[in-house]
This record gives sequence, structure tokens and C-alpha cells, in this order.
Amino acid sequence: MESMTGYGVKEKQGRQFSFSIELKSLNSKYVETHINIPKFLKSEENIFQDILKKNFSRGKLELNIDVFGWQEKKSSILNGKLLESYYKELLDLKKDLKIETDTSLESLLTLDGILKKDRVEISKSSLKEINEVIKEVVKKTVEMRKKEGVSVKKDIINSLSFISKSVTKIKKLSKDVVVKKKESLLSKIQKISDVKIDNSRIMTEIAIMSDKLDVNEEIVRLTDHLKKFKEIIKESGQIGRKLDFLGQELFREINTIASKSSNSEISHIVVDVKNHIDKIREQCRNIV
Repeated sequence: MESMTGYGVKEKQGRQFSFSIELKSLNSKYVETHINIPKFLKSEENIFQDILKKNFSRGKLELNIDVFGWQEKKSSILNGKLLESYYKELLDLKKDLKIETDTSLESLLTLDGILKKDRVEISKSSLKEINEVIKEVVKKTVEMRKKEGVSVKKDIINSLSFISKSVTKIKKLSKDVVVKKKESLLSKIQKISDVKIDNSRIMTEIAIMSDKLDVNEEIVRLTDHLKKFKEIIKESGQIGRKLDFLGQELFREINTIASKSSNSEISHIVVDVKNHIDKIREQCRNIV
């Protein structure tokens, strides 16, 4: 069993620059990839996406690549003609406005278009370093998802055990409820009736009442769903959707038991069972 919650990060100082790669994984019905990278890496985006899809079958994946600390200095080209034009315009403006402040070269160099920096091309070795680190971060994220999956599986098994024990209690209590209802009904009829009692009619009514109170079918289905649940969590691959569906069925059956029963003890047990089923369903939504 594998959870969809995972995280991996690594920072490295490369030959051209330093960079950090971070991968976050959250739950999703399908594979969703969100890649945040610098512009000069955009041409490699499909390659990064293929790495993610190769290693993950479900989950919302967010890959962040941050590049900093360039080792290579970018050369600059000075636009002399534009600088001269700016300078002349500033001199004319100073003359018109009668400004005596000196115009420094540093302030002119900051004007738009004066200095143009060459774009540094990323090398093949740098791309190789980035791809290697992505694979390492993916491995860390997968390991975390598996570790989280072990923890989730343990919690689910504990909840299933609690539900199984509760179903056994409900089964015993429900039998007692039907018997007591029968006895109570017969006793009341005998007390208020001054005429001869039609036993066949009474037995028919008791049978109808017993059928309404009987939760044996629901208990059988609950037991079957619990058994299936325990089998599926041992499987590998994508099992999250199967478990979520079974969780819905568990809730449906326990809800029917709650509506049929008027016994307070059963009602209290049902509340606890519902809480555990809700917990299981929430966990299943985060399972691959």
C-alpha cells in the first residue's frame, strides 16, 4: 500500500550554477503534474514530466526547480549610440530646466537598452546533473509515500478490527431485541384484550415486526465487505478507489442497521462504527 502524500528535496552546486529541486506529492484521482522551472529550462519540461509519470501512477505532483549562484559571468554589450543619444537629451533637458547637477556615467548605464547581457546557454553536463537530481528527489518522494502507506495500512487494520468486534456485538444485541419485542407485544395484547386472541393474526404481525427489526442481512453484508477489505489491502498497485468504494458500502450497511434499531446500546455502537468508517474513507482517498 502506498500513500499519495510525499516530499523530496535536494540542493546541489553544479559546474555552471547551484540549484535546488523540490517535489511535493498530494492526493488526486489521477496523475497531475505541475512543473515550475526557469525559462531557460522550458525546452526540457516534457522530459521532466515523463520522469514523473514513469514513477507515479496517481497523485498531484508539484516539481520546483530553483537555479541560483551562476558560476559563469554573463558578458555585456554596450550600446554606445543609444548612450550618446541619452546623454545629449539629458544635457538639453538640464539646459532647458536650468539644472546644474552632474550626470554620472553610472546613472546612464542603468537606463533601458544601454547594457545588454548575453544569455548563458545551459550545458549538457548541467542538464545531466539536473536530471540525476530529479531522479534522486523522485526516489525520496516514493520512499516517503511507501512509508506513509505502511502507517495508513496499520491504522486501517486497527479500525477494521474495531468494526468487526462491534458487528459481533450488534449481532448478539439485535437477536435479544427481536425476542424482547415479541415478548413485550404479546404481554401488552394479553393485558388489554378481553376477547379471544387470534393467534395466527398475532403471529403474522410479530413476523412483520421481526422482519423490520432484523438486521441479519446487513450484518452478513458488512462481514463480507470487511473480509474483502482485508484482502484488497494486501494487494499491490492502485487499490485506493476499490477501498473507497467498499468504505461507501460499509457506511450504507451500518446506516441501515441504525435506522432499523431502536436499541440505545446498538445506537451507541453504530456511532463509533460510523466514526471509524469515516476515518477509513478519508485515508482511502489518499491511497494510490
